[in-house]
Amino acid sequence: MKTIFNIITPLLIISLFYFSGCQQEVTEIIDPPAGEVFTPVSPIADLVQRTSLKDGSYDNIIDGSSCSSLVLPVTVVVNGMKITLDSIDDFYRIEHIVDKFDDDDDQIKIIFPVTVILSDYSELVITNEDDFEDLIDQCTEDGDDDDIECVDFKFPLSISIYDSDNQLSDVVTFDNDKELYKFIHDLKNTDFASFNYPITVVLSDSSEMVIKDNNELEDILKNAIDACDEDDDNDHDEDDVDNSELVKVIIDGNWIISYFFNDNDSINDFAGYVFTFFEDGSAEAKKGMSIIKGNWYGNGDDGKLKLELDFGEKSPFDELQEDWVLIEFDGTIIKLMDKSGEHDSESYLTFVRPTGDEGGDEAPAIAKVMVDGLWIVANYIDSGDDETARFNGFELDFSADSTVTATKSDDVLPGNWSTIIDDGVDKLVLDFGEHMPFNKLNDDWDIVDVKDARIELKDVSGGDGTVDKLVLEKKQ
Repeated sequence: MKTIFNIITPLLIISLFYFSGCQQEVTEIIDPPAGEVFTPVSPIADLVQRTSLKDGSYDNIIDGSSCSSLVLPVTVVVNGMKITLDSIDDFYRIEHIVDKFDDDDDQIKIIFPVTVILSDYSELVITNEDDFEDLIDQCTEDGDDDDIECVDFKFPLSISIYDSDNQLSDVVTFDNDKELYKFIHDLKNTDFASFNYPITVVLSDSSEMVIKDNNELEDILKNAIDACDEDDDNDHDEDDVDNSELVKVIIDGNWIISYFFNDNDSINDFAGYVFTFFEDGSAEAKKGMSIIKGNWYGNGDDGKLKLELDFGEKSPFDELQEDWVLIEFDGTIIKLMDKSGEHDSESYLTFVRPTGDEGGDEAPAIAKVMVDGLWIVANYIDSGDDETARFNGFELDFSADSTVTATKSDDVLPGNWSTIIDDGVDKLVLDFGEHMPFNKLNDDWDIVDVKDARIELKDVSGGDGTVDKLVLEKKQ
Protein backbone atom coordinates (compact mmCIF):
# COMPACT_ATOMS: atom_id res chain seq x y z
CA MET A 1 0.00 0.00 0.00
CA LYS A 2 2.83 2.40 0.75
CA THR A 3 4.25 1.85 -2.72
CA ILE A 4 0.87 2.58 -4.29
CA PHE A 5 0.48 5.71 -2.18
CA ASN A 6 3.90 6.94 -3.23
CA ILE A 7 2.88 6.58 -6.86
CA ILE A 8 -0.52 8.31 -6.47
CA THR A 9 0.75 11.27 -4.47
CA PRO A 10 2.81 12.87 -7.27
CA LEU A 11 -0.09 12.30 -9.68
CA LEU A 12 -2.48 14.08 -7.34
CA ILE A 13 -0.11 17.00 -7.00
CA ILE A 14 0.29 17.25 -10.78
CA SER A 15 -3.48 16.97 -11.28
CA LEU A 16 -4.26 19.63 -8.69
CA PHE A 17 -1.73 21.94 -10.30
CA TYR A 18 -3.25 21.30 -13.72
CA PHE A 19 -6.85 21.93 -12.69
CA SER A 20 -5.82 24.95 -10.68
CA GLY A 21 -4.26 26.42 -13.84
CA CYS A 22 -7.45 25.78 -15.91
CA GLN A 23 -9.68 27.45 -13.32
CA GLN A 24 -7.40 30.45 -13.23
CA GLU A 25 -7.87 30.80 -17.04
CA VAL A 26 -11.66 30.54 -16.80
CA THR A 27 -12.05 32.83 -13.82
CA GLU A 28 -9.46 35.38 -14.82
CA ILE A 29 -10.71 38.75 -13.62
CA ILE A 30 -11.14 41.29 -16.40
CA ASP A 31 -12.03 44.67 -14.97
CA PRO A 32 -14.60 46.70 -16.94
CA PRO A 33 -13.51 50.08 -18.31
CA ALA A 34 -13.62 52.71 -15.58
CA GLY A 35 -16.97 54.49 -15.46
CA GLU A 36 -18.55 52.44 -18.27
CA VAL A 37 -20.52 49.92 -16.21
CA PHE A 38 -24.27 50.43 -15.83
CA THR A 39 -26.99 48.62 -13.89
CA PRO A 40 -30.77 48.41 -14.40
CA VAL A 41 -31.24 51.54 -12.26
CA SER A 42 -28.61 53.63 -14.07
CA PRO A 43 -29.99 56.61 -16.07
CA ILE A 44 -28.31 55.32 -19.21
CA ALA A 45 -30.17 52.00 -18.95
CA ASP A 46 -33.49 53.86 -19.01
CA LEU A 47 -32.41 55.96 -22.01
CA VAL A 48 -31.23 52.91 -23.95
CA GLN A 49 -34.46 51.07 -23.21
CA ARG A 50 -36.57 54.03 -24.36
CA THR A 51 -34.53 54.27 -27.56
CA SER A 52 -35.03 50.59 -28.32
CA LEU A 53 -38.81 50.61 -27.72
CA LYS A 54 -40.97 49.54 -30.64
CA ASP A 55 -41.92 52.69 -32.58
CA GLY A 56 -45.61 52.50 -33.45
CA SER A 57 -46.01 55.90 -35.11
CA TYR A 58 -45.66 54.84 -38.76
CA ASP A 59 -49.25 53.54 -38.89
CA ASN A 60 -50.86 56.32 -36.84
CA ILE A 61 -53.07 57.26 -39.76
CA ILE A 62 -54.84 53.91 -39.19
CA ASP A 63 -54.69 53.22 -35.46
CA GLY A 64 -53.99 56.69 -34.00
CA SER A 65 -51.55 55.16 -31.51
CA SER A 66 -47.79 55.55 -31.22
CA CYS A 67 -47.67 52.88 -28.50
CA SER A 68 -48.71 50.04 -30.78
CA SER A 69 -48.43 49.01 -34.41
CA LEU A 70 -50.44 46.72 -36.65
CA VAL A 71 -49.03 43.44 -37.93
CA LEU A 72 -49.40 43.44 -41.72
CA PRO A 73 -51.23 42.50 -43.81
CA VAL A 74 -54.25 44.46 -42.60
CA THR A 75 -57.44 45.25 -44.52
CA VAL A 76 -59.12 48.63 -44.04
CA VAL A 77 -62.03 50.47 -45.60
CA VAL A 78 -61.14 54.10 -46.44
CA ASN A 79 -64.08 56.29 -47.46
CA GLY A 80 -65.87 53.18 -48.74
CA MET A 81 -62.79 51.80 -50.55
CA LYS A 82 -61.46 48.43 -49.37
CA ILE A 83 -57.65 48.36 -49.28
CA THR A 84 -55.25 45.65 -48.10
CA LEU A 85 -51.99 46.96 -46.64
CA ASP A 86 -49.07 44.59 -47.28
CA SER A 87 -46.11 46.89 -46.54
CA ILE A 88 -45.27 50.15 -44.78
CA ASP A 89 -45.24 51.91 -48.16
CA ASP A 90 -48.98 51.20 -48.50
CA PHE A 91 -49.70 53.68 -45.70
CA TYR A 92 -48.83 56.45 -48.15
CA ARG A 93 -51.78 55.30 -50.27
CA ILE A 94 -54.07 55.88 -47.31
CA GLU A 95 -52.57 59.29 -46.60
CA HIS A 96 -52.96 60.23 -50.26
CA ILE A 97 -56.69 59.44 -50.13
CA VAL A 98 -57.15 61.32 -46.84
CA ASP A 99 -55.21 64.35 -48.09
CA LYS A 100 -57.06 64.51 -51.40
CA PHE A 101 -59.79 66.84 -50.11
CA ASP A 102 -59.64 69.24 -47.16
CA ASP A 103 -63.40 69.60 -46.62
CA ASP A 104 -64.50 65.95 -46.47
CA ASP A 105 -65.08 63.70 -43.47
CA ASP A 106 -62.64 60.83 -43.92
CA GLN A 107 -63.68 57.45 -42.55
CA ILE A 108 -61.15 54.67 -41.89
CA LYS A 109 -62.43 51.34 -40.58
CA ILE A 110 -60.25 48.35 -39.71
CA ILE A 111 -61.41 44.86 -40.63
CA PHE A 112 -60.99 42.68 -37.51
CA PRO A 113 -59.40 40.53 -36.20
CA VAL A 114 -55.94 42.13 -36.23
CA THR A 115 -52.69 41.54 -34.37
CA VAL A 116 -50.93 44.48 -32.75
CA ILE A 117 -47.39 44.80 -31.43
CA LEU A 118 -47.01 46.87 -28.27
CA SER A 119 -44.04 49.10 -27.50
CA ASP A 120 -42.44 46.29 -25.44
CA TYR A 121 -42.72 43.95 -28.47
CA SER A 122 -45.45 41.81 -26.93
CA GLU A 123 -48.34 40.92 -29.25
CA LEU A 124 -52.11 40.95 -28.82
CA VAL A 125 -54.92 39.71 -31.05
CA ILE A 126 -57.81 42.21 -31.16
CA THR A 127 -61.12 40.83 -32.37
CA ASN A 128 -63.41 43.87 -32.29
CA GLU A 129 -63.46 47.66 -32.45
CA ASP A 130 -64.36 48.19 -28.75
CA ASP A 131 -61.31 46.28 -27.54
CA PHE A 132 -59.17 48.12 -30.07
CA GLU A 133 -60.35 51.53 -28.86
CA ASP A 134 -59.68 50.51 -25.25
CA LEU A 135 -56.11 49.67 -26.22
CA ILE A 136 -55.66 52.98 -28.04
CA ASP A 137 -57.01 54.92 -25.05
CA GLN A 138 -54.17 53.54 -22.95
CA CYS A 139 -51.62 55.32 -25.14
CA THR A 140 -50.65 58.88 -24.31
CA GLU A 141 -51.78 61.26 -27.04
CA ASP A 142 -50.04 64.17 -28.76
CA GLY A 143 -46.68 62.47 -29.06
CA ASP A 144 -45.75 62.54 -25.35
CA ASP A 145 -44.90 58.84 -25.22
CA ASP A 146 -41.82 57.19 -23.75
CA ASP A 147 -39.96 56.16 -26.86
CA ILE A 148 -37.00 58.14 -28.18
CA GLU A 149 -37.38 58.10 -31.97
CA CYS A 150 -34.92 60.77 -33.10
CA VAL A 151 -31.89 58.52 -32.77
CA ASP A 152 -31.33 54.85 -33.58
CA PHE A 153 -28.64 52.35 -32.73
CA LYS A 154 -26.66 50.94 -35.64
CA PHE A 155 -26.45 47.18 -35.34
CA PRO A 156 -24.77 44.88 -34.64
CA LEU A 157 -23.40 46.04 -31.29
CA SER A 158 -22.26 44.12 -28.22
CA ILE A 159 -22.42 44.45 -24.42
CA SER A 160 -20.15 42.82 -21.85
CA ILE A 161 -21.68 41.43 -18.66
CA TYR A 162 -19.81 41.34 -15.31
CA ASP A 163 -20.60 39.67 -12.01
CA SER A 164 -20.44 41.27 -8.54
CA ASP A 165 -16.68 40.64 -8.41
CA ASN A 166 -16.12 42.60 -11.65
CA GLN A 167 -15.46 39.33 -13.44
CA LEU A 168 -16.37 39.20 -17.13
CA SER A 169 -19.01 36.48 -17.46
CA ASP A 170 -20.45 36.95 -20.95
CA VAL A 171 -20.48 39.07 -24.11
CA VAL A 172 -23.83 39.46 -25.87
CA THR A 173 -24.25 40.68 -29.46
CA PHE A 174 -27.48 42.39 -30.58
CA ASP A 175 -28.84 42.64 -34.12
CA ASN A 176 -31.95 44.76 -33.56
CA ASP A 177 -33.86 46.95 -31.12
CA LYS A 178 -36.05 44.10 -29.92
CA GLU A 179 -33.06 42.08 -28.68
CA LEU A 180 -31.52 45.14 -27.00
CA TYR A 181 -34.80 46.13 -25.32
CA LYS A 182 -35.33 42.63 -23.93
CA PHE A 183 -31.76 42.54 -22.55
CA ILE A 184 -32.15 45.84 -20.68
CA HIS A 185 -35.60 44.83 -19.47
CA ASP A 186 -34.33 41.51 -18.09
CA LEU A 187 -31.26 42.89 -16.30
CA LYS A 188 -31.18 41.99 -12.59
CA ASN A 189 -30.09 44.36 -9.85
CA THR A 190 -26.97 42.28 -9.34
CA ASP A 191 -25.98 42.54 -13.01
CA PHE A 192 -23.35 44.93 -14.30
CA ALA A 193 -23.02 45.66 -18.01
CA SER A 194 -20.92 47.80 -20.34
CA PHE A 195 -21.21 48.68 -24.04
CA ASN A 196 -18.22 47.58 -26.06
CA TYR A 197 -17.29 50.95 -27.52
CA PRO A 198 -17.08 52.44 -30.02
CA ILE A 199 -20.70 52.13 -31.16
CA THR A 200 -22.55 54.06 -33.89
CA VAL A 201 -25.92 55.80 -33.72
CA VAL A 202 -28.00 57.18 -36.60
CA LEU A 203 -29.61 60.62 -36.17
CA SER A 204 -32.96 61.76 -37.57
CA ASP A 205 -31.28 63.39 -40.59
CA SER A 206 -29.67 60.01 -41.48
CA SER A 207 -26.20 61.18 -40.41
CA GLU A 208 -24.14 58.89 -38.18
CA MET A 209 -22.19 59.54 -35.00
CA VAL A 210 -19.55 57.35 -33.40
CA ILE A 211 -19.92 57.11 -29.60
CA LYS A 212 -16.84 56.37 -27.48
CA ASP A 213 -18.15 56.20 -23.89
CA ASN A 214 -21.18 56.34 -21.59
CA ASN A 215 -21.05 60.12 -21.18
CA GLU A 216 -21.31 60.68 -24.93
CA LEU A 217 -24.09 58.12 -25.25
CA GLU A 218 -26.11 59.58 -22.40
CA ASP A 219 -25.77 63.11 -23.83
CA ILE A 220 -26.84 62.12 -27.34
CA LEU A 221 -29.86 60.15 -26.11
CA LYS A 222 -31.00 62.98 -23.82
CA ASN A 223 -30.65 65.52 -26.62
CA ALA A 224 -32.63 63.26 -28.98
CA ILE A 225 -35.76 63.22 -26.81
CA ASP A 226 -37.15 66.39 -28.39
CA ALA A 227 -34.77 66.73 -31.32
CA CYS A 228 -37.21 66.04 -34.18
CA ASP A 229 -40.88 65.80 -35.12
CA GLU A 230 -41.72 62.19 -34.26
CA ASP A 231 -45.00 62.41 -36.22
CA ASP A 232 -46.87 61.18 -33.15
CA ASP A 233 -49.54 63.89 -33.21
CA ASN A 234 -51.40 62.35 -36.16
CA ASP A 235 -51.17 65.53 -38.25
CA HIS A 236 -51.38 63.54 -41.48
CA ASP A 237 -52.70 66.51 -43.40
CA GLU A 238 -49.58 68.52 -42.57
CA ASP A 239 -46.28 67.58 -44.24
CA ASP A 240 -43.02 68.18 -42.41
CA VAL A 241 -41.84 69.93 -45.59
CA ASP A 242 -44.14 72.20 -47.61
CA ASN A 243 -44.89 70.53 -50.97
CA SER A 244 -47.28 73.17 -52.34
CA GLU A 245 -44.70 74.73 -54.68
CA LEU A 246 -43.79 71.34 -56.14
CA VAL A 247 -47.47 70.54 -56.76
CA LYS A 248 -47.99 73.91 -58.45
CA VAL A 249 -45.03 73.35 -60.78
CA ILE A 250 -45.59 69.72 -61.73
CA ILE A 251 -49.27 70.06 -62.73
CA ASP A 252 -48.53 73.13 -64.88
CA GLY A 253 -47.95 71.74 -68.37
CA ASN A 254 -46.15 68.74 -69.84
CA TRP A 255 -42.78 67.13 -69.10
CA ILE A 256 -40.33 64.77 -70.75
CA ILE A 257 -37.54 62.68 -69.25
CA SER A 258 -34.20 64.21 -70.23
CA TYR A 259 -32.03 61.99 -68.01
CA PHE A 260 -32.48 58.62 -66.36
CA PHE A 261 -29.71 56.61 -64.72
CA ASN A 262 -30.26 53.29 -62.97
CA ASP A 263 -27.10 51.13 -63.06
CA ASN A 264 -26.78 52.26 -66.67
CA ASP A 265 -28.09 55.09 -68.80
CA SER A 266 -31.58 54.06 -69.97
CA ILE A 267 -32.87 57.36 -71.33
CA ASN A 268 -33.72 55.77 -74.71
CA ASP A 269 -36.41 53.65 -73.03
CA PHE A 270 -38.50 56.79 -72.49
CA ALA A 271 -37.72 58.61 -75.76
CA GLY A 272 -40.81 60.21 -77.25
CA TYR A 273 -43.01 59.96 -74.13
CA VAL A 274 -44.65 63.16 -72.87
CA PHE A 275 -45.68 63.10 -69.19
CA THR A 276 -48.67 64.97 -67.79
CA PHE A 277 -49.41 65.16 -64.05
CA PHE A 278 -52.96 66.02 -62.99
CA GLU A 279 -54.20 67.72 -59.83
CA ASP A 280 -56.17 64.65 -58.71
CA GLY A 281 -52.97 62.58 -58.42
CA SER A 282 -53.35 60.75 -61.73
CA ALA A 283 -50.77 60.95 -64.49
CA GLU A 284 -50.14 59.72 -68.00
CA ALA A 285 -47.22 59.18 -70.34
CA LYS A 286 -48.24 59.60 -73.98
CA LYS A 287 -46.36 58.59 -77.09
CA GLY A 288 -48.28 58.82 -80.32
CA MET A 289 -51.51 56.91 -79.70
CA SER A 290 -50.06 54.99 -76.74
CA ILE A 291 -51.04 56.21 -73.27
CA ILE A 292 -49.57 54.75 -70.08
CA LYS A 293 -51.69 55.56 -67.05
CA GLY A 294 -50.10 56.24 -63.68
CA ASN A 295 -50.26 58.07 -60.37
CA TRP A 296 -48.08 60.58 -58.57
CA TYR A 297 -47.87 62.04 -55.09
CA GLY A 298 -45.71 64.86 -53.74
CA ASN A 299 -45.03 64.75 -50.02
CA GLY A 300 -42.71 65.95 -47.30
CA ASP A 301 -43.76 63.51 -44.59
CA ASP A 302 -40.36 62.53 -43.24
CA GLY A 303 -38.45 65.78 -43.52
CA LYS A 304 -37.51 65.29 -47.19
CA LEU A 305 -39.47 66.58 -50.17
CA LYS A 306 -40.31 63.55 -52.32
CA LEU A 307 -42.12 62.70 -55.54
CA GLU A 308 -43.73 59.24 -55.60
CA LEU A 309 -44.33 57.79 -59.07
CA ASP A 310 -46.25 54.68 -60.09
CA PHE A 311 -46.81 53.85 -63.78
CA GLY A 312 -47.37 50.13 -63.28
CA GLU A 313 -45.18 47.05 -63.48
CA LYS A 314 -44.49 46.97 -67.21
CA SER A 315 -40.94 47.70 -68.35
CA PRO A 316 -39.47 50.28 -68.54
CA PHE A 317 -42.03 52.20 -66.47
CA ASP A 318 -41.58 49.89 -63.49
CA GLU A 319 -38.16 51.56 -63.07
CA LEU A 320 -39.93 54.84 -62.21
CA GLN A 321 -41.86 53.30 -59.31
CA GLU A 322 -39.92 54.89 -56.45
CA ASP A 323 -40.16 57.56 -53.75
CA TRP A 324 -37.84 60.04 -55.47
CA VAL A 325 -36.10 62.66 -53.34
CA LEU A 326 -36.15 66.17 -54.84
CA ILE A 327 -32.65 67.48 -55.57
CA GLU A 328 -33.90 70.70 -57.13
CA PHE A 329 -36.84 71.96 -59.17
CA ASP A 330 -38.27 75.09 -60.79
CA GLY A 331 -40.67 75.86 -63.62
CA THR A 332 -38.47 74.18 -66.25
CA ILE A 333 -36.69 71.26 -64.56
CA ILE A 334 -37.28 68.64 -61.83
CA LYS A 335 -34.22 66.70 -60.65
CA LEU A 336 -34.76 63.56 -58.56
CA MET A 337 -32.62 60.96 -56.81
CA ASP A 338 -33.32 57.61 -55.18
CA LYS A 339 -30.99 55.57 -52.98
CA SER A 340 -32.11 51.98 -52.48
CA GLY A 341 -31.12 48.35 -52.80
CA GLU A 342 -28.75 46.21 -50.81
CA HIS A 343 -25.80 48.51 -51.49
CA ASP A 344 -27.74 51.82 -51.47
CA SER A 345 -27.21 52.22 -55.21
CA GLU A 346 -28.21 55.64 -56.53
CA SER A 347 -30.64 56.31 -59.38
CA TYR A 348 -31.26 59.69 -61.00
CA LEU A 349 -34.26 61.02 -62.92
CA THR A 350 -34.71 64.43 -64.53
CA PHE A 351 -37.85 65.93 -66.08
CA VAL A 352 -37.68 68.99 -68.36
CA ARG A 353 -40.17 70.86 -70.49
CA PRO A 354 -40.71 69.42 -74.01
CA THR A 355 -39.42 71.36 -76.99
CA GLY A 356 -42.48 70.62 -79.09
CA ASP A 357 -41.36 67.69 -81.24
CA GLU A 358 -41.63 64.86 -78.70
CA GLY A 359 -44.16 62.12 -78.33
CA GLY A 360 -45.98 62.36 -81.64
CA ASP A 361 -44.53 59.84 -84.03
CA GLU A 362 -43.91 56.32 -82.82
CA ALA A 363 -47.04 54.26 -82.20
CA PRO A 364 -47.40 50.71 -80.84
CA ALA A 365 -47.91 47.76 -83.16
CA ILE A 366 -51.71 47.70 -82.82
CA ALA A 367 -51.96 51.40 -83.71
CA LYS A 368 -49.94 50.94 -86.90
CA VAL A 369 -52.15 48.01 -87.90
CA MET A 370 -55.48 49.71 -87.11
CA VAL A 371 -54.89 52.85 -89.22
CA ASP A 372 -54.14 50.68 -92.27
CA GLY A 373 -57.44 49.96 -94.09
CA LEU A 374 -61.04 49.42 -93.03
CA TRP A 375 -62.27 47.00 -90.39
CA ILE A 376 -65.45 45.07 -89.56
CA VAL A 377 -66.76 43.53 -86.35
CA ALA A 378 -66.21 39.84 -87.08
CA ASN A 379 -67.29 38.58 -83.67
CA TYR A 380 -68.83 40.18 -80.57
CA ILE A 381 -69.82 38.12 -77.51
CA ASP A 382 -71.52 40.05 -74.68
CA SER A 383 -71.92 38.09 -71.41
CA GLY A 384 -72.12 34.84 -73.37
CA ASP A 385 -74.58 36.16 -75.99
CA ASP A 386 -73.48 36.41 -79.64
CA GLU A 387 -74.46 39.92 -80.78
CA THR A 388 -72.25 40.08 -83.87
CA ALA A 389 -75.23 40.53 -86.19
CA ARG A 390 -75.96 43.98 -84.73
CA PHE A 391 -72.81 45.28 -86.45
CA ASN A 392 -73.33 43.70 -89.86
CA GLY A 393 -72.71 46.11 -92.74
CA PHE A 394 -70.66 48.62 -90.69
CA GLU A 395 -67.13 49.56 -91.72
CA LEU A 396 -64.69 50.99 -89.16
CA ASP A 397 -62.10 53.56 -90.18
CA PHE A 398 -59.44 54.27 -87.51
CA SER A 399 -57.50 57.52 -88.02
CA ALA A 400 -54.08 58.46 -86.67
CA ASP A 401 -55.63 61.41 -84.81
CA SER A 402 -57.36 58.92 -82.46
CA THR A 403 -60.80 59.32 -84.07
CA VAL A 404 -62.83 56.49 -85.55
CA THR A 405 -65.97 56.39 -87.69
CA ALA A 406 -68.40 53.51 -88.17
CA THR A 407 -70.17 53.83 -91.55
CA LYS A 408 -73.16 51.93 -92.98
CA SER A 409 -74.87 53.51 -95.98
CA ASP A 410 -75.90 56.95 -94.75
CA ASP A 411 -75.21 56.18 -91.08
CA VAL A 412 -71.92 57.70 -89.92
CA LEU A 413 -71.21 57.14 -86.23
CA PRO A 414 -68.19 59.06 -84.80
CA GLY A 415 -66.04 57.87 -81.92
CA ASN A 416 -62.57 57.94 -80.37
CA TRP A 417 -59.91 55.32 -79.76
CA SER A 418 -56.57 55.11 -77.99
CA THR A 419 -54.15 52.56 -76.57
CA ILE A 420 -53.09 52.57 -72.93
CA ILE A 421 -51.09 50.47 -70.49
CA ASP A 422 -53.04 49.98 -67.28
CA ASP A 423 -51.62 47.84 -64.46
CA GLY A 424 -49.12 46.43 -66.93
CA VAL A 425 -51.82 45.34 -69.44
CA ASP A 426 -51.98 46.70 -73.04
CA LYS A 427 -55.50 47.95 -73.72
CA LEU A 428 -57.52 49.39 -76.61
CA VAL A 429 -59.95 52.07 -75.45
CA LEU A 430 -63.09 52.56 -77.57
CA ASP A 431 -65.65 55.32 -77.02
CA PHE A 432 -68.60 55.85 -79.38
CA GLY A 433 -70.62 57.88 -76.90
CA GLU A 434 -74.34 57.04 -77.05
CA HIS A 435 -74.32 55.93 -80.70
CA MET A 436 -76.04 52.56 -80.96
CA PRO A 437 -75.07 49.80 -81.39
CA PHE A 438 -71.41 50.82 -81.00
CA ASN A 439 -72.00 52.18 -77.50
CA LYS A 440 -71.92 48.48 -76.54
CA LEU A 441 -68.19 48.55 -77.37
CA ASN A 442 -67.36 51.46 -75.08
CA ASP A 443 -64.71 49.92 -72.81
CA ASP A 444 -61.03 49.42 -72.04
CA TRP A 445 -60.40 46.19 -73.99
CA ASP A 446 -57.47 43.92 -73.13
CA ILE A 447 -55.42 43.28 -76.27
CA VAL A 448 -55.21 39.50 -76.70
CA ASP A 449 -53.67 39.18 -80.19
CA VAL A 450 -52.72 41.49 -83.06
CA LYS A 451 -52.14 40.43 -86.66
CA ASP A 452 -52.11 42.45 -89.88
CA ALA A 453 -55.71 41.50 -90.68
CA ARG A 454 -57.14 40.47 -87.30
CA ILE A 455 -57.31 41.99 -83.79
CA GLU A 456 -58.62 39.95 -80.87
CA LEU A 457 -59.79 41.71 -77.68
CA LYS A 458 -61.44 40.76 -74.39
CA ASP A 459 -62.90 42.44 -71.32
CA VAL A 460 -63.42 40.77 -67.93
CA SER A 461 -66.46 42.08 -66.08
CA GLY A 462 -65.71 43.59 -62.68
CA GLY A 463 -69.01 42.23 -61.38
CA ASP A 464 -69.52 38.55 -62.08
CA GLY A 465 -66.24 37.88 -63.90
CA THR A 466 -67.85 37.10 -67.30
CA VAL A 467 -65.63 37.64 -70.34
CA ASP A 468 -66.78 39.74 -73.32
CA LYS A 469 -65.00 39.11 -76.62
CA LEU A 470 -64.48 41.38 -79.61
CA VAL A 471 -62.76 40.44 -82.86
CA LEU A 472 -62.02 42.99 -85.59
CA GLU A 473 -61.01 41.84 -89.08
CA LYS A 474 -59.65 43.91 -91.93
CA LYS A 475 -62.06 44.25 -94.83
CA GLN A 476 -60.74 42.50 -97.93
